[in-house]
Amino acid sequence: MTEKRNGRKIPSGRLARLAKFGGLASAVAGNIVKGTTKQILSGQRPSLSQSLLNTDNAVSITKRLAHMRGAAMKLGQLLSMDAGELLPAEWEPILSRLRQEADPMPKAQLLKTLEASWSKDWHKQFSYFSFSPIASASIGQVHRATLKDGRQLAIKVQYPGVRESIDSDIDNVMSLLKLSAVLPKHIDLSSLLTEAKAQLKNETNYLQEAKFLKAYRANLRNHPHFIVPFVVDELTDQNILAMEYIEGSAITDISAMSTDIVDLVCTQLMHLTYQELFTHKLMQSDPNFANYLYQSDTQKIVLLDFGACRQISQHTSMHYLAMADAMQRQDNNDMRSALYSLGLVDHNMSAAAIDTVLKACFEASDCLQSNTGYNLKKQQLIKRIQQVSMPLIIDKTAATSPIFEVALVNRKITGMILLVNKLGATLDFKGVLAPYLMQSAKQPSDET
Repeated sequence: MTEKRNGRKIPSGRLARLAKFGGLASAVAGNIVKGTTKQILSGQRPSLSQSLLNTDNAVSITKRLAHMRGAAMKLGQLLSMDAGELLPAEWEPILSRLRQEADPMPKAQLLKTLEASWSKDWHKQFSYFSFSPIASASIGQVHRATLKDGRQLAIKVQYPGVRESIDSDIDNVMSLLKLSAVLPKHIDLSSLLTEAKAQLKNETNYLQEAKFLKAYRANLRNHPHFIVPFVVDELTDQNILAMEYIEGSAITDISAMSTDIVDLVCTQLMHLTYQELFTHKLMQSDPNFANYLYQSDTQKIVLLDFGACRQISQHTSMHYLAMADAMQRQDNNDMRSALYSLGLVDHNMSAAAIDTVLKACFEASDCLQSNTGYNLKKQQLIKRIQQVSMPLIIDKTAATSPIFEVALVNRKITGMILLVNKLGATLDFKGVLAPYLMQSAKQPSDET
């Protein structure tokens, strides 16, 4: 059971949100001073990085981003997915809140939004509408409702001002990270951030999300392991998405179930990721764990939240498959060629940096060598990859700027790997990939 949160009005004005960032920066700075002072009094050499990553800062960052919602919280969710592997383990229970819920908006603010989309008589269409949200995410919150005709719905309502605050939120978050020295000074993310802003603005258009949801229902209509909700078009607009309500438990809850269930669910999710990238070329690029539910009675996975969908080009799809094939064969030359084609390495990088990337890919390829099953957690593969990759952090030539589409695909694949690792699943990675490699071998290799 999650703690009940009181509604908090979303700061929608640019100055109001900037003030929140100012408060966050002050809190972080104060915690750093406290942390370094404690280190000195304990006879330790003060460490800025350790003080920055202390638990007090995790609490400060989480609370403020959960209050702000929008792009600020969305970036925090991406950070939270790496907790326990890339961040101190103490951050995991705190940052996990960002993956689950934001602070809901007050009832008055909710009613104003509903009336703007549905008129003041909107309630006459419903026999039931819960004003307490069943979920509160970065861009909107979800309410359970029942129409007069008996259909059970989940109504996603967008937070006021989120669309207008995206540009300033991303700029402010990046400024805070630079001031905190979390990002290396040589990394230029300007072009990537421009496309990230455009992507997040697309995510705030619920009419676009409804189209993606319908596309996924069509793509998976005969799939025995997945459920996708239907859309109620007459109640959906840019700010409200009305869809079927489907029961299910949080995907991470399956960790308490049998290993057979854990392995099956993770295998199907990996299959889905490959289908998105290699077959349908339509990918839901936000691997937030809260976007997946599990039904223990039907043994099916419920897919939620299609705002972050993106069409994948044939070029990107083809070269990711070439990369997977090269990794399975552990062919360094073909891996290098695929990395260049995807923009994950370039000629501005030093030979040592490129060699480190190749070593990391070779290490990652270990999971594709087994003909039975591979357990990421038991083999500590993610930590091994991080150890191999460490030289890239200090090498100023190692930063590259792949196209945004590639960055999103990496985000999705990384998210799935982290979920599999978190749940401790054993997967036949080689067997899951095999059908796509076989299909590719039968097709001509011309690009479009």
